Amino acid sequence: MYQTIKKLFSTVSKVMCFTLIITSCSNDDDNNDYFPTSPSNVITISPGANAQNEALDVFIEVESGQTILFEAGTFNFTGSLSMTGKDEIIIKGAGRNQTYLDFSAQNSGGEGILVENSTSIRFEDLTIKDAVGDALKTRECTKVSFVNVATVWSGEPSSNNGAYGLYPVLCDDVYIDNCYAYGASDSGIYVGQSNNVIVKNTVAEGNVGGIEIENTTNADVFDNDVFDNTGGILVFDLPGLTQSGSGTRVFDNNIHDNNRSNFAPEGNIIGNVPAGTGIMVLSTKNVEIFNNALVDNNFTNLLVASYLMVNPNPQDPTFNPFPQGLSIHENSYTMSGTVNPNQPALAQALMQLFQLTGYPNILLDGILMQPTDVCLQEATDPSFINLNAAVDPTFESFTMDTSPHDCSPDPLPHVEFEEF
Repeated sequence: MYQTIKKLFSTVSKVMCFTLIITSCSNDDDNNDYFPTSPSNVITISPGANAQNEALDVFIEVESGQTILFEAGTFNFTGSLSMTGKDEIIIKGAGRNQTYLDFSAQNSGGEGILVENSTSIRFEDLTIKDAVGDALKTRECTKVSFVNVATVWSGEPSSNNGAYGLYPVLCDDVYIDNCYAYGASDSGIYVGQSNNVIVKNTVAEGNVGGIEIENTTNADVFDNDVFDNTGGILVFDLPGLTQSGSGTRVFDNNIHDNNRSNFAPEGNIIGNVPAGTGIMVLSTKNVEIFNNALVDNNFTNLLVASYLMVNPNPQDPTFNPFPQGLSIHENSYTMSGTVNPNQPALAQALMQLFQLTGYPNILLDGILMQPTDVCLQEATDPSFINLNAAVDPTFESFTMDTSPHDCSPDPLPHVEFEEF
């Protein structure tokens, strides 16, 4: 079905495209056990001229244990909705393809919705559309859940769109389930500098990065459908942030056809991701990648790189730029399509090499402390290139030998916490 939707992009108007995406990718579950049965706990907001003022007031005045219910319809906002210092709050719609929070006329605020310094916050059953910046951001929160939530930007994806769809940062116990992200100029689903994370059953398409886990510890990313992004699933560690990342598992995902031209604004680190990347691991530690279907990500299905490849001087003495503790096993690989010629500068240079060798299913830049920092146990013997850039930045000393990576670290533990 998603392939059909992609074909429709080129033949229908922007408005029809947006409608089709939301309708086709929704799988609403409106009978949720978290919904309070007592009407006294529910603050209902109806569409109309007063809806924006009502919502602004409610986000300030809501009390612990209450639910903010947006009824079916479209709610138009010219500014951000903000909430700070709250506990046990549910923000709920009538369904992902029934309740739309529309920020297309937004003229103030940096996000569509921003929640800070709060505990036990749950968003569900609604769509956030056309925010001027990030669509839905939570900062320094504990136990934050996103269930059946969509973030979208109308029309063909653009660098003018907001950076992130769902954007929990500096949070603990982050739960993302059955969500949808389209059109983000950075990542559709982004989790940064957080601890204990689950991202599952989610669709990400038409973004630069589909799903990104950055400087985060203990994350499980599984059962997701990720396609038509520049890069499908990204696991990054960057310098200058509050913590380093470790302990991410990426498994049981369908990661296919991520060949969209990179449309990140100039200067963003994600602007270096080659169009046609399935999974990319950058500098982070202890990552297990297994049981994924990697199909027709036509630059490389799986890329492991060091931050030094894009910036030789991180200017952070505490930052370790070398990927370590990677275990890659039991994935399936197919690469049969045409490579997108519209590439970042470094990828353009690599294309000259790959025209001779073929485009690899697994690509290492070779900037490693030791070969066993990346362990490969793939039954299908996928095509492989190690650029050996630590020894030869011209890539003339590249190797296609996987034997130095024949190792099997212990499996990582699965992530467990009680979501709200």
